[in-house]
Amino acid sequence: MLAELRHVLGAEAEPTPERLKSLVLDENVLQKRTGSARRLSLRHLRELYGLAGPPPILRAMIALWPRAGEGQPMLTFLAAAAREAFLRESAKVVLSAPANARVGAADFAASFEERYAGHYTPKMLAKISRNCASSWTQSGHLKGRVRKVRGKPEVSPAAAAYAALLGSLAGFGGPALLASKWIAVLDRSKTEVLALLRKAEGDGLLRLRAVGDVIEIEVERHMAAALEIAELADHG
Repeated sequence: MLAELRHVLGAEAEPTPERLKSLVLDENVLQKRTGSARRLSLRHLRELYGLAGPPPILRAMIALWPRAGEGQPMLTFLAAAAREAFLRESAKVVLSAPANARVGAADFAASFEERYAGHYTPKMLAKISRNCASSWTQSGHLKGRVRKVRGKPEVSPAAAAYAALLGSLAGFGGPALLASKWIAVLDRSKTEVLALLRKAEGDGLLRLRAVGDVIEIEVERHMAAALEIAELADHG
């Protein structure tokens, strides 16, 4: 739903639930041909990104959107992964693959079948796997339409800061935060991640102290102030 999200946030930076409904159904900003297609897209946007009344972490994603630049696909992917367990679990399939290695829906299906043996029909697993493959392609981790291979996603300081926020809210701190699954999704070395976070610090999104093996990253309070989302600080 990356393209749809871009259309919505391009039309209005922070739409209310009522405004979102109007944009999609009445103004047809998604340029869907039928009313049923508009309603389906609205439902998916609400489910995947919580746009019916976004919680603080998704309000943060929306607020960071204009700052994310080329990292918007990564920002969007992180927000989706925060809500979708299958997407989080599929990370091991993608992140363990070397550059230019082929990664297809069958690889996701095999991983899910191993974890959830007998819980889902082959048809359901195939659908989930295709959706995961599509999401990882939109994020930039995979390249290609039919034959998908491992690529390198674009990451901006704002997207890196959002990954740090999600990791921090999940209970990770210091070196453990840099080793968390949220930072791993950025697909960057520790040195590159620290460089991105330093730039985010310059934008007031976090505070970073890194001296040797001592690493302190404070995110919630700084991002709450920068984005004017007080609830983020309440989790710190």
